[in-house]
Amino acid sequence: MASKPPRGMNRLGLRFLAAMLAVLGVAILMIAIAAQSMFINDHDLRLLMWALVPAVLGAAIVAVLMARPVARDANRICEAAMRVADGDLTARTGVTRSDELGEAAAMFDVMVDRLDAVERERALMLSSISHDLRTPLTALRASVEAIRDGVAADPDQYLSGMERQVRALSALVDDLQLHSRLVSGTMELQRLRLDLTELADEAMETVRPIAETRKISLLLEARHRVMVDADGSQLARVIRNLLENAIRHAPDGSVVLVQIDEHDASATLRVVDQGPGFPTDFRDRAFEPFTRADPARDTRTGTAGLGLSIARGIVTAHGGSIGVGDGPGGVVEILLPA
Repeated sequence: MASKPPRGMNRLGLRFLAAMLAVLGVAILMIAIAAQSMFINDHDLRLLMWALVPAVLGAAIVAVLMARPVARDANRICEAAMRVADGDLTARTGVTRSDELGEAAAMFDVMVDRLDAVERERALMLSSISHDLRTPLTALRASVEAIRDGVAADPDQYLSGMERQVRALSALVDDLQLHSRLVSGTMELQRLRLDLTELADEAMETVRPIAETRKISLLLEARHRVMVDADGSQLARVIRNLLENAIRHAPDGSVVLVQIDEHDASATLRVVDQGPGFPTDFRDRAFEPFTRADPARDTRTGTAGLGLSIARGIVTAHGGSIGVGDGPGGVVEILLPA
């Protein structure tokens, strides 16, 4: 438990008082030297000494009055710091001043705000990861027990299911590693001059089997080839993430459209589905990590809620931007330097 800061006028007030008394002491010394040297007569010396008495008392009063609000606000900062040290991230200084002490208090409050945001994201991350680990691990344990106890009617089918769960866990680990690299800024891009339309077509072929299980058609709309300087593997990952997200929310038998265009030295890629679109209260945080529009957090709706967050990180690393477009349906739009 952290110790409590000192209260009252304390050392700060004493220093104010000492400084003022030091100034008066120097003045008295100079007067005494002047009197000793006969520059001041006895009558004037007595008048000066009587004038110095209220000056000393006034200096003490001024020191106390000046030190009290400074000491009070310094104590508030110390108390807030002690509360934060004890784990209370709701602590704020409550100090409003226009001087350097006020600036220090404001910077302290900003620091605690950021610590609170990091802590909330950490708690959300742990909750998300534990949720997404629980389902495949439970399935794996049930399959292992069934095979071990000899109650699995079709062991090969159980093994296929176990393989799918292992792949899901591997994908989760890969997403977490990539997210960590994006957040830390350590991801290195291998840029080449690429055809964005060709990259999108290859990504569509990769996810087409998923779409066909629900009779969803994938269409590419591009008037001409659009060239960009990009890391092909990372940008393809972004397009696949957006397509998988669109397929997931599109109705059976509908269409997912990829539109590619170039305008004002910017390449545009839009993924449009005919689903319900992004909920209004979710649009602003759609690209935040570990978030999903689905409050039930069904593991089939994504891996730890990192898909769109990873997409934003990769696009931003390319010097582009990504955002939710206006419907109808779900629309995600990417802008890249062409």
